[in-house]
Amino acid sequence: MLRHPLSFNLSKLINLIVLSWCSFNLCSQTIASDNSDKVALPQSSQSAHLLFQQFEEQVFQIQLIENSSNKKSSIGSGFAIGAEQIVTNYHVVSSFIHHPELYRIQLLDSQQRLIAATLYDFDVVNDLAVLTIKDNLALTGLALAKNAPQQGDAIYSIGNPHDYGMIVVPGTYNGITANSFYQRIHFTGSINPGMSGGPVLNEAGEVIGVNVATAGNQLGFLVPLMRLNSLLSKPQPAALANAEQYQKYIELQLVANQQKLVDALIEHQWPKANLGAAYVFSEVAPFVPCWGGSNADKEKDMYRYSDINCRNKEQIYVSRELRTGAVEVQFSWIERHKLDSWQFSTLLSKSFDMAGPGNRAGEKDVTNYSCSQDFVNLPMQKTPAQTALCVRNYKKYPSLFDVLYMAVSSQNDQHALLSHFTLSGVNKDNANRFTRKFMELIEWQ
Repeated sequence: MLRHPLSFNLSKLINLIVLSWCSFNLCSQTIASDNSDKVALPQSSQSAHLLFQQFEEQVFQIQLIENSSNKKSSIGSGFAIGAEQIVTNYHVVSSFIHHPELYRIQLLDSQQRLIAATLYDFDVVNDLAVLTIKDNLALTGLALAKNAPQQGDAIYSIGNPHDYGMIVVPGTYNGITANSFYQRIHFTGSINPGMSGGPVLNEAGEVIGVNVATAGNQLGFLVPLMRLNSLLSKPQPAALANAEQYQKYIELQLVANQQKLVDALIEHQWPKANLGAAYVFSEVAPFVPCWGGSNADKEKDMYRYSDINCRNKEQIYVSRELRTGAVEVQFSWIERHKLDSWQFSTLLSKSFDMAGPGNRAGEKDVTNYSCSQDFVNLPMQKTPAQTALCVRNYKKYPSLFDVLYMAVSSQNDQHALLSHFTLSGVNKDNANRFTRKFMELIEWQ
C-alpha cells in the first residue's frame, strides 16, 4: 500500500531477477434442492413483523464454543434450508475450520434449545458454509427465491446482532455492487456484528441473499443467492474431518479463484495514462478502481509528486489473521523541485525501505519476504530501472504467494517514475504473467 512520500509496496521482478520461490469489515463475531418440505409463503404485503413471526423457527444463532472454557467465543446467524441443513457464513465458523480440536459448533434456536452441529461444506471465496444437525427437529427450510428482486424492492435481513436476540432489519435491494469481482448485493440497511450468515428475505418470504458484511451508515452487503445455489448443487467433498483436510480444501478453492482473478486482469485492456513524462496505465480491471492525487497545493513541500493509486475493494477472509486476493497498482511521478541531487537520490532510495504488504497476514500464515534488487533494462524505457521484487509463501497453502514489485526509473536527476504492484495469493505462473504485462506497458514519452 502506498504511503507517501514514495511508499510503494516492495516487490521483486520474477522473470528478470533470480529468486528462490519457496509461501472489509465482517459481521461475525448433493443437498436436496426441491422445495416440497418448505413452509407456506406469506402474502406479499406482509410486514417485517409478520415475516419474523412466520420464520423465526427457521433462523438460528450460530455459536462457536471454545472447548476448554466451554463458553462461546464468537457468534453469527444461520437459517435452515432443509430438515438437517443450516446455512451460515464461512467466517462465522472459520476458527473451527482452522482448529477443530479447540472448538465445536452449536446452534441456539427460537425456543432457546442448544443443538450440536457439524460442518458439511464451505466456500471460502464467497464466505458461505453449510452445517448439518442430527437432532430430529423436523425443520422446514426457508424457500429460495427463483428470481432476484427489482432495484428498489423492499427486503428484510434477519439475524442476532451483538447477542441481543433475533431482529428483522428492513432495507432496500440495490442490485449487485458495481465493478465487483466477487459480486455482493448492495443492501441499504443495518447489518451488525452477529448477523452474519442470517437470511435476507423478499416480501414473499423467500431467501434472496445471505448477510455477510457492512461498511456502516446503512451500507450492507449480501452474498447473492446464485453463490449459495452453486454451493448447494455440487457434490459433498470427500472426507472433511480434520484441520489438514480443511486446509487442503481451502487451498484448492483459493488456487481456482486466483486463476480466474489473474485471467480477468490479463485479458482486460489496460488503458494508457499520462503521468509526468511517462506513459503508464490506470484500471487494470473494472473491479480495480483508480484515484489520483498530488501535493500541487502545498507550496512549502520540497519536492512535487503526482500519483495514480488503484486497488480492489474486496479481499477474501481466510482467517482472523489472513486476508488474500488484494490487487494494487500504483504510480508516482516525482520532481525534485527544491531538493539538491543528493537529497533527491536519497528520497528515491528510501522509497524501497518504506514498502509494505497490501494484505493482512501473521507470522503463522506466511514466510518472511525473500527479496532481490537489480538494475534492469525494461522493454519501453530508455534507461535501466532499479527494481525490487519480494515474495512470501503461504505456510498452509504452499502453492500460493504474495508478490510485491517496485521499480524506480529516471532519465536525469530532475524527475523520476515509481512503479509498483501488489498481488496477494497467486501462484508463480500467474505472478510471472502479470509481471510481464506490467513491465511491457510502461514507457517514457
